[in-house]
Amino acid sequence: MGGFVVKETILEIVKIGFPLSVIASMFAQGLSIVSTDLLVFRLRPVLMLRSLAVVLLMVPAAALAIVLVLDPERTVAIGMAILVASPAAPMMLVKVSKKGGRLAYMACLHLSLALLATLTVPITLHLFSLALGFHAEVGVFAVSRVVGMTILVPVCLGILTRYFFRRVAETIAPTLGRVAGIVLLVLGLFVVTMAYGTLLKMDLWSYFVMAVVVAVAIAIGHWLGPQDAEERTTLAMESAARHPGLAMTIAALNFSPEKALPVLIPYLIVFMLVTTVYLQWRKRTAGSMIASDARI
Repeated sequence: MGGFVVKETILEIVKIGFPLSVIASMFAQGLSIVSTDLLVFRLRPVLMLRSLAVVLLMVPAAALAIVLVLDPERTVAIGMAILVASPAAPMMLVKVSKKGGRLAYMACLHLSLALLATLTVPITLHLFSLALGFHAEVGVFAVSRVVGMTILVPVCLGILTRYFFRRVAETIAPTLGRVAGIVLLVLGLFVVTMAYGTLLKMDLWSYFVMAVVVAVAIAIGHWLGPQDAEERTTLAMESAARHPGLAMTIAALNFSPEKALPVLIPYLIVFMLVTTVYLQWRKRTAGSMIASDARI
């Protein structure tokens, strides 16, 4: 009985703490964004349209082809479809900017994806459901609520705060970002610890399919990305990242949590492992280029 109470208490803390930490982290990131950074779309429209096409068209098409060819377990296939239909992962703004991505390009691309999500998510989900033979739908309001709460509102409030109170923004942004990051890490460890049984139940083939989808998404974003190395890394990461809160909302509206969580948590872990390998490779590549330039 005591163990059950502890587990339920931790679940409640995670349910409350995760969204609040994500919002705080996004607000802190918004405090670091200069309003002129959002002019990238107007100044470089071809690049932005091509980037949106990569994330919203090419990556979902490739993911669907992989799922059809490799034919994972049906639950995994449906979970992958829901995830692929849910772009603009909130924490990408933080992760990419810390790992060699360009913040201005990232902010403009990320906010564009979030704004377009009300249209792209239902359409992508519908096409996947037709191809894979399942029924799932999500309303514009549900998408807007999740994307607005986790990305648009906190980031835009952060940008506005920086615009009017620059010194305050520069003072609190680092501390707020670090605190939110630590809380998210602790809560994430709680979730992984409580879900270890789910991770063990999934077969190796399903993990392989997930890894292939993530790796191919990164490869598409990388090879079709801009010439600038930082922007290329940004698009590669954004191409593979998916919004877990949005995916859970879709799953909760159409399926039971027991069917959604066994796919979502393993996918997030696979995503972190594959992207870590990619970022390490990019770091070594950048170091080699700097060393080569120095010798010249």
